[in-house]
Amino acid sequence: PKGWASGLPTSSTGSRFQLWSLSLFRTERHLARRLKNNSFYPFTLQQPGVFVLEYYLDTLWKGTLLFVVCLVLVSLDILRQAEKQVTWGISAYGMCVGLWLLVSSLPRRRLVLNHTRGMYHFSIQGRTVYQGPMHLVYVRLALSSDAKGRRFFRLVLCGHKLEPLVLVQLSERYEHMEYLGRHIARKLIINYFDYLITSHRHEIRHWPLGAAFSPGIVRRKAHI
Repeated sequence: PKGWASGLPTSSTGSRFQLWSLSLFRTERHLARRLKNNSFYPFTLQQPGVFVLEYYLDTLWKGTLLFVVCLVLVSLDILRQAEKQVTWGISAYGMCVGLWLLVSSLPRRRLVLNHTRGMYHFSIQGRTVYQGPMHLVYVRLALSSDAKGRRFFRLVLCGHKLEPLVLVQLSERYEHMEYLGRHIARKLIINYFDYLITSHRHEIRHWPLGAAFSPGIVRRKAHI
């Protein structure tokens, strides 16, 4: 029927702006509070074994902010009065970039994890981008470091043809981040990967068809 995707109604599920993380400090605690209110965060449990997430990319507000700031600078003619045409050109370029980010982020995204069918479905503004097996969508702990060698971790929801969705921004607390990542993956019944390529900390619940079991990976059964 019209208005359905992958056999599911396209009704609004939760806040479509919940992934816009504005918390700059102790972001893992921010995520923990959200998980306390919704154990399937950032998804909503629509029916047993079916999780739905509707959202807008955070580049929507970033592009809007960039466009407005550059527009104000150009409108007030501040840079022209300083007779710095090169700098004025940079501001105009910033307007174009901001407008592009704004327009490209306006379409609503929808991600459905349908364990009853063993598939996930990703669409933009109602148009299917990709539909594939569950082993192609997962939670990953990503690692980055600064010039001083300090390590920072992020929790990212990844998938084939899916824009990476950052669940937690930079944090130095590896144990907390790992716990949260495992918890989210377990609740959503998807795979979890540590920041290392080869690790006993991976939790695999879905395997590619015909894949052999690896002794370096922890196997988890999916309970729906």
